[in-house]
Amino acid sequence: MPQLAKNLRKNSLTGFTLVELIISVTIFSVAATAIYSVFSNGVAAWRRGNSNKKYARNIRITSEKMARDLRNTFEFNDIPFDAESDFMMFPGLILARTEKKGKEEVKDYYQVGKITYFYNQNKKALCKEERSFLEIASESDKRKIGEGEVLIEQVKSAEFEYCYLDNATGDYEWKDDWKEDEQDSIPQAVKMKLTFEKEIQPESFEKIVFIPIGTGEQKKELGKVEIERAVPEEGQGEPAEADTRPGAAGQKKRAGEVEIHLKK
Repeated sequence: MPQLAKNLRKNSLTGFTLVELIISVTIFSVAATAIYSVFSNGVAAWRRGNSNKKYARNIRITSEKMARDLRNTFEFNDIPFDAESDFMMFPGLILARTEKKGKEEVKDYYQVGKITYFYNQNKKALCKEERSFLEIASESDKRKIGEGEVLIEQVKSAEFEYCYLDNATGDYEWKDDWKEDEQDSIPQAVKMKLTFEKEIQPESFEKIVFIPIGTGEQKKELGKVEIERAVPEEGQGEPAEADTRPGAAGQKKRAGEVEIHLKK
């Protein structure tokens, strides 16, 4: 009987030692940490990819909206197309939202206004501002730009270029500004290039928008062409006539010499 009680007491004290518990807890902790790390990295990668997709989608949508505004612009004497390398402003139709008064049903309508796309250096963002003609009619500073609406964030730089026809050469050229006293009306195309601080692929975005109404030409007087005809010697016939077609200055239609001088 005493032996049986001794054996029962011995069996009731059987269990894990402290060392075994520490080892078990350590193994479980390592396994749990590894599983959590893999799961956490997977979730972070998914969120980062989803964020980049939304960012890229916003870039495409914004560029399409800008292209629509440019294609729908028109000539308006009080709101000329005015632009530099980091902003452009032009006339367009903007939505005028009206407040409903009582039971009277008031519908929104479109009105003539100034649309401005610009790069905000402080916010590192591409922004847009819409102002009605009534708002800007009394302003003396025609290039005044407010805060605007942020369209794309984390933009490192935004550059605009404008296409025009150079009458002196007959070639299409790009320039980084558009001044009314140098160009005629509206540029024929606008090129936008964005570079981003956000880690996405690709790191930059470029788009060219052709403007249907754009007839932009270089109308600034670059110089006048003066033609001096050489006196022909006997037997050489009449002096040559210069071909006055663009880009053909100095070409001869007939025998003889033609001297072309460009006066400033």
